[in-house]
Amino acid sequence: MGIRINTREFRAREKLTKERHELIAQMIKRNPQFKPPPDYKPPKLQKKLFIPAKDYPGYNFIGLIIGPRGNTQKRMEKETGAKIVIRGKGSVKEGRTQQKRDVKPDPSENEDLHVLVEADSQEAL
Repeated sequence: MGIRINTREFRAREKLTKERHELIAQMIKRNPQFKPPPDYKPPKLQKKLFIPAKDYPGYNFIGLIIGPRGNTQKRMEKETGAKIVIRGKGSVKEGRTQQKRDVKPDPSENEDLHVLVEADSQEAL
């Protein structure tokens, strides 16, 4: 049957883990001397910004965000400290999806074109 991942126990454990990570993050913010446990990883904050490609079909939003050789995107990532990724329909060239059949499909591929910004802190987001 496979491994069940949406059980009541799993959801409860995820909720407790999330609450624990939030409490540890608050402790670090209040007391810089606090040393977090070794298994602690700071949670990533995400923000999804939809690109109005349907409203402006002649405008190359992807080209503006990525820039020549990806330099604009790299510069924005360096300035903000956040990871910037373009996802959704039209973010991958047509031939690319057929080449990688063994890789599992990205669930955001069925969504509208958007930019996903991931950061460690709210300021970087």
